[in-house]
Amino acid sequence: MTDFFGNFLLALLLVGLIRFLYAVCALLVRTRDGGNIAFAIALPVALLYIAVRNPVPVGSWAGLGAGTVLGAVLLLALARWRRRS
Repeated sequence: MTDFFGNFLLALLLVGLIRFLYAVCALLVRTRDGGNIAFAIALPVALLYIAVRNPVPVGSWAGLGAGTVLGAVLLLALARWRRRS
């Protein structure tokens, strides 16, 4: 049971981290500066390289999936709520 909640929270944090990374890279690209654009491309590539090189063992795929789905639903709900306001 602890594996489920651990992987659930890990997935929620990863969804939040990916959203934050997307926002940072979008802001860097909007500056239209070549160095910032190169950094916006290199940052996710470097993080993907680290994730592939040092994989984390998953003890509960159900927890990871549930956390990912809940995180995505929360992000979509937040985006729709902001549009209405």
